[in-house]
Amino acid sequence: MVDVDDPRQTLAAAALASGRLALARSFRLHRPRGAFCHAGWCQQCQLVLPDGVRALACQIPSMGWVPQMPRDPRRSVGWIAEYLPPWFWERHQLRPEAWRQLCLEVMRRLSSALPLPPKSTAAASGAWTRERCDTLVVGGGRAGLIAARRLAELGQKVVLLEAERFGGVARFLPEDSGKVEELKAAAHRAGAVLQENTVCLGLYDGATIALALAPKGPQMIELSALVVAAGAYDRLPAFLGNDLPGIIGGRAFLRLAGAGVFTGRNRIGLYSDAASAPRLVATAAARGIKLNWIAGPGALPVTASPTYPNARLRRACGRGRITALEIAPGGRLACELLIMSLSQPAYELQMQAGRRAVLAGDPPCVRTIGPALLPLLEVGEADGTAGGSDFAQRVEAALTAWIADPQETAGMILDPPRLDEPDPRSILCHCEDVRVADCTGAIKDGFADIELLKRHTGAGTGPCQGKLCHPDLMACLARAARSPALPTQRPLLRPVRLDQLAGADDGA
Repeated sequence: MVDVDDPRQTLAAAALASGRLALARSFRLHRPRGAFCHAGWCQQCQLVLPDGVRALACQIPSMGWVPQMPRDPRRSVGWIAEYLPPWFWERHQLRPEAWRQLCLEVMRRLSSALPLPPKSTAAASGAWTRERCDTLVVGGGRAGLIAARRLAELGQKVVLLEAERFGGVARFLPEDSGKVEELKAAAHRAGAVLQENTVCLGLYDGATIALALAPKGPQMIELSALVVAAGAYDRLPAFLGNDLPGIIGGRAFLRLAGAGVFTGRNRIGLYSDAASAPRLVATAAARGIKLNWIAGPGALPVTASPTYPNARLRRACGRGRITALEIAPGGRLACELLIMSLSQPAYELQMQAGRRAVLAGDPPCVRTIGPALLPLLEVGEADGTAGGSDFAQRVEAALTAWIADPQETAGMILDPPRLDEPDPRSILCHCEDVRVADCTGAIKDGFADIELLKRHTGAGTGPCQGKLCHPDLMACLARAARSPALPTQRPLLRPVRLDQLAGADDGA
């Protein structure tokens, strides 16, 4: 397993450091794609290794090998496909029925779908285990560790699951990384069960059982209450050129900054929301990384770099990689790397627990409201709470209020969304190459229910499971005066190999 605390080990980081930003091609249009999240959830850097194994470049060691992107003759097919909607084949390739399978196979070969891997040689995971707790805490960052400690001190049996290492994004912040061990030790002393490198894959049986995947094998955890401290991830909103290699998330920048991946030769631009900008600017200064300019849709910290507050995205420029970003006001700003830091709080577990998704904020993101099937609390970045000197106090206050009234957060008031109209050619769903015009056209044709829209266009059905496109999918519906709902959030919440769930001896 790659040591995520040393991102220099990863193939994606090695490629970025060498200036080779394109790692893969998009499924339908064959457009070059690079790593965005550098954490494994966006699925944009999936490639085939020399031995035929499929892998994410940000999750495997480089071992001195950097992928090459030779010219692909199928790119000409992609140029043609850009003038066709994703569902063009429905009326032409499904009849006569005898030709259907042949036509579908031809389209698959013309796509950039990766070949199936050779027979897996991985050993089955360990035996299934079962556990019970009063409260399950998902996310082992600062907020999750504080919650686990506080609830355990009240006599509850608490299990905390962290998908990576304890500390979350705080591990990569110079001012917060030293606090992680102290928080972890305090939660352990209080009696909380702490599990790292353990992914919560979803909720079952009316949100009374959680499925988790730990290094020792799959787990079923019975729970009575849920604390979501799973943090947030970076949005990649719809704007022209948003899929150009060289655009990375703000949290990817934090991961890579301390590893020396960025050099003085890089011209780096930052587009960030007001909540995330201060820690990104502080991290860049602490690591000796120059930001050529800073822009964002709201207020921004004062720095020596040119700053463009209250600026809206227009387009990313470049062929094969980003060379500039156009904003309004501000015009064209040159950059070789663009840090895109617009936070999307985690919401999938809340929806599986019965809450309803809404669109809120500027820029808009998905939030959840309403009653849940069990006592549920969001803390930290999952609740939109950014860092700051009073971060721990705000988490403690939220816990105190929830313990007194577990239903208090169900009726929270959120800011209404700002629904800017993006360029119709903008990529909305990066996994399936669905553009804004495709979704708006489908809505006009009557596919105005979220499930119908998803099935007709393919938006939201890719391996990132909607993390890159759900807010913009909801925005398309809202601009058309339709209900901005989301598809049903079903487990599993992350792509998982079947052999990881097989179990060496599960008793079946």
